[in-house]
Amino acid sequence: MTNRNNRSWIVLFIMLLLAGWFTILQFTVPYIGINSKLSNGKWVVTYTDPDSWGAKAGIQVGDIITQVDSQPPDDESLTKFYGIANARSVEVIRNGHSMQFNFTDFRKQPVSFNQTVIPMASFILLFTFSSFIVYKKSDDRSAFLLILFLMSVAIGYLAAGGNARGDVFSGVIMKLMLTFAPVFFLHFLHDYFSKLGIQVIHRGAIYASYVLVSVWNLFIFIQVYGVFSFLRDPGSTSRAALAIFIAGMAIALLVQVRMYIRYRNTTHQALLKYMMLGNIGSFLPLILFVVLPFLLNSDNVINAGVASSFLLLLPLTYLYLVASNQLLDIEFIVSRLRYFCLIALLPTLLISIGIGLAFAERGIHALQWMQVILVVYASTVLTLYLKEVLDRNFRNKVIKGAHQFEKSLESFSRRVSSVMKVSDLEQCLMDELFSLLPIQSVGFIDRDLEGNVITLKRSRGEIPFELLLPDLQSGLFRLSPGDSMKTKYGNCCMIGQGRGTQHFVWISDKENHMEYNHDEKVWLRTIITYVGFVHQNLQLIEGLVQDLDSKKDEKTPPWVLRLLFRLSENERRKLASDLHDSALQDQLLWYRKLEAIMNDDTMLPDKTRASLEDIREGLLDVIHQIRETCNELRPPFLKEMGAIEAIENLCTHAQLNANYTITFKHQDIRMEMDDEYVLTLYRVTQELLRNGMKHAKATHVELFLHYEHQCIRYRYKDNGIGMEMDRLQSSFQHMGLSGIRERVSGLEGETYYRTAPGEGLEVEIILPLPDEDSCDYQTGKEETA
Repeated sequence: MTNRNNRSWIVLFIMLLLAGWFTILQFTVPYIGINSKLSNGKWVVTYTDPDSWGAKAGIQVGDIITQVDSQPPDDESLTKFYGIANARSVEVIRNGHSMQFNFTDFRKQPVSFNQTVIPMASFILLFTFSSFIVYKKSDDRSAFLLILFLMSVAIGYLAAGGNARGDVFSGVIMKLMLTFAPVFFLHFLHDYFSKLGIQVIHRGAIYASYVLVSVWNLFIFIQVYGVFSFLRDPGSTSRAALAIFIAGMAIALLVQVRMYIRYRNTTHQALLKYMMLGNIGSFLPLILFVVLPFLLNSDNVINAGVASSFLLLLPLTYLYLVASNQLLDIEFIVSRLRYFCLIALLPTLLISIGIGLAFAERGIHALQWMQVILVVYASTVLTLYLKEVLDRNFRNKVIKGAHQFEKSLESFSRRVSSVMKVSDLEQCLMDELFSLLPIQSVGFIDRDLEGNVITLKRSRGEIPFELLLPDLQSGLFRLSPGDSMKTKYGNCCMIGQGRGTQHFVWISDKENHMEYNHDEKVWLRTIITYVGFVHQNLQLIEGLVQDLDSKKDEKTPPWVLRLLFRLSENERRKLASDLHDSALQDQLLWYRKLEAIMNDDTMLPDKTRASLEDIREGLLDVIHQIRETCNELRPPFLKEMGAIEAIENLCTHAQLNANYTITFKHQDIRMEMDDEYVLTLYRVTQELLRNGMKHAKATHVELFLHYEHQCIRYRYKDNGIGMEMDRLQSSFQHMGLSGIRERVSGLEGETYYRTAPGEGLEVEIILPLPDEDSCDYQTGKEETA
């Protein structure tokens, strides 16, 4: 880890030294930026870089160069870099007049936006971000590869300024960085995504790329020493380096597109999309509008500095990897960008046509047309983005009352969360409508589906119900929850439906008889939709309560019993946990303290020692009782044991305290049942054995458990005192037998009781299992426990 950490910092230190050297060159070597060619024995200026010192000083296309640094121009000095890269003085002839330009006072050298400001800003930003990566992920190999890629881009761009000034070392470094940058990036993609199980590119292809680029750069070093004459033209190697850079980055971007297409339906979709769009946005403008035109000997489509400024997106893109997608919501940004790019097409077309008509007489070159369209299109998209941001941040402050609708929805949501009845919900909605809208009346209307009978349930304000009735009878049947329809004097919205009745709210027109504005419509539609959801839920709850109230004397539905017993078991579990973690632990603590006193103090009087011994025994009994209670409330390992072993353990434990014997007979079966079934059999057995000890006065109890026809059959029989069957119902509450029947009914099972005086009690339980998959069984001979 330490070696990797040092390796990253060493790379950053070397890059910082290189950046320092290239920055010194920017301010100590003049950039003349003049291209020329030999015509009729004279060197004629064919191009001047607008950002160069030569152009700023006044050298123009068409000037004839007569002297460079007080020496006549020669082929080598004016063709090595396609013109004059740097010089202290230049003398030209223009229209027969000799003009001399001096470039010795560096205080007068203009600061180039393209060669100084943007490259230095890019380096500072990328270097800072790379340092942050080393600090956060010092031992990560992928992070090291990412640093190499980012620094090669930053240094390659910064070295271009020295190369333009004719510095050989800067040219070598620029070509080295440009050619290796795509390889570093591909290696980073392979290493990073391999950890995520994503196939990027074969490792052999990456190593082959390293070899090819290294061989090419070896020729560049040889060219510096002039070994091969065909490589002495630095312009050709610069073009080759740019071509390699374009090809490499194109391959890398295609690899990312391929990754996204292949893995777009996985959890890595957002990451892949973010990286792909970030890299395309960073490099495509520079490659498409600057580098390609340069290779094709064409003019730049857009300014090189503007295109290069997109490289500043690189650290923002890869900060995503460090921040784990906590920086930006890429899905939202991409969707908005797609939307703005679409709606910006028409304004761009209209504005471009307008500009074309305004300058029709002057004539616009095709390249200028393309530049105008790109600038207008980008400006339109940016304007739409800014408009949305300003609208979101300032709209509520500037437009009076706009913020009150948002506050209304928040406060209404809080109030409705505590509403438990439909009538209370309707009252809340009515109050909110009157407080926000300039209306005079609100009414709640019900429509009976069977007879199409429409009634006004409640209202506030004067409602012309008789005048509204024809519109309501003809239009309400077409509405769904959340829909609305225009009626005379107002609007009717459907808020719910249930039990053969539809529910609506009617809202009068505004007092000034104007249409609802956009904010009011959006707010009204939102709050009606929200009320519709809550209304439907309250209707279901009230309907359930009515059903339960109407069936008090009927059999309780199984799902209700099941729910109640689940809640009961949860409470038992909580109580057992509280007893074990508090009361039992306290008792054990006091027991140990008492034992320590009795063992340490040998001079205790016999009477005191006897009393302490009684207390110790009492504490042990209490500890034992708490443990027994905890085991009864929540039997340990019940799920792991299964039904048969759980009942066997229960019988063994009951034998210790009861005055009867127990015989547990079951088939040689193994059943994997749901926890509820196992717990039900356990609780039923627990209650029956407790009843046999307290009430039946039995001396022997028999239990039978077997599987038959997708059902669990369980039978209890004792030889207790028994009772008359007509007295059994009145004895349920005392004997706990009603709880057994309800627990079994919760699983849609059946319970049968048979008893008579002197013949004991027999209970038969049949529990149907849901399906064959619920039970894995092997039937064999009967076993007795």
